Amino acid sequence: MTGKNTSMENINLPASKSIGARFLVATYFAGTLPADPYFDDSEDLMVLQQALLDIYSDEEPIDYGESPIDVNASGTAYRFVTAVCASSPGADFVVTGIPRLLSRPIRPLTDLLKQAGAKIQPLGKDGDGPLRITGTKITGGYFSIRGDISSQFISAVMLVAPYWTNGVHLEFTTPLVSKPYLEMTAGLMKKFGIPVTLNDKFVEVSPGNYIEPENFSVEADWSAASFFYEACALSGKIMKINNLVPPQDSLQGDSVAASRFGMLGIKSDFNDKYVTIERTDEGEKNVECDFTNCPDLVLPFAVTCLFSEVKFRFSGVKNLRLKESDRLESLRKESEKFGYIIKIGEDSIEWKGERRDGDSDIVVDTYGDHRVAMSFAMVAFKTGSIRIANPSVVEKSFVRFWEELPKIGLDVELGDKEARVVVK
Repeated sequence: MTGKNTSMENINLPASKSIGARFLVATYFAGTLPADPYFDDSEDLMVLQQALLDIYSDEEPIDYGESPIDVNASGTAYRFVTAVCASSPGADFVVTGIPRLLSRPIRPLTDLLKQAGAKIQPLGKDGDGPLRITGTKITGGYFSIRGDISSQFISAVMLVAPYWTNGVHLEFTTPLVSKPYLEMTAGLMKKFGIPVTLNDKFVEVSPGNYIEPENFSVEADWSAASFFYEACALSGKIMKINNLVPPQDSLQGDSVAASRFGMLGIKSDFNDKYVTIERTDEGEKNVECDFTNCPDLVLPFAVTCLFSEVKFRFSGVKNLRLKESDRLESLRKESEKFGYIIKIGEDSIEWKGERRDGDSDIVVDTYGDHRVAMSFAMVAFKTGSIRIANPSVVEKSFVRFWEELPKIGLDVELGDKEARVVVK
């Protein structure tokens, strides 16, 4: 059942996970870190806030000895907490998480922090976590780092560098990827009074003090919005999403979702309180895109293309192998259940229109990955219903995701092991 509907309730999104994480670190150093849960719509942000509270008290850093700070599955928290811990004099603790997280790359960050004067001892194999960290006053100075690693490594260093003796001057030895995330970090730091110089060759942060600005608010999450753009494309329904900052004013690189989905015929009409999105035409039938700067949009955009019969080739996707799941392989496996044959290259993924008969009685595996679950949930608009395994994974970034779906015409039967999404 599809069709336009102008009477639906407006969709509420979680706060931007990326901006929220940077905000929490900035308030930690400003001495204004909230004691009560500040973001109750993202498990990752709740984990990060609690970890920062564990490190810091109103009086002085807490000595935890070998008591662990457990960031669970949050890659953002793992990287940011590592840098914060290392930069908090007097603290002594272990940062840990689930095995999948501890196997994800961390050495580019820990190696740089140790060069700058941090005291970090990896307790896993080959430099993996858990990490034993003794906080100290870090000297900082001039260093270099690859630009094509996770932008979170660089953002983590940027965020703590104002509290290093000499700040940091960080040269990029290869071209930057995900530059919008570094621009987001720099933009937030500037709002908190920290001068930052960022260009394609280096980033420089001088010593300084964070001061929380009055009336600062964290934007709604553009990454989460992309799933409703997907729903609009697959259903043809008009939808309204609250509190999305227009791309030209947003700190989020993922605000490019508006133009990407515009290629598929989705029009965005912004006003002060919400954006109205609707499918105005069929859009392009063969799409080529570079996702280097917006990798979190790959899954919802790819699933939209597949179920709209739009051929595609995406580049700039190699780092998706290192997310909560290997997202390229997750996408390939789950799409093949529906009969779509996707080809994966070293840094590309494409669908040339190749099909086979789909499986019967499909349950979408989610591989512990929130974006897999949310991307495939919207396929119900094309299949009438869909079953999603391990539905609680969405809580990582969007605790109330399943509660929003009835607003767009989808019923959800939610169980512990499986969600069944049905078109009303």
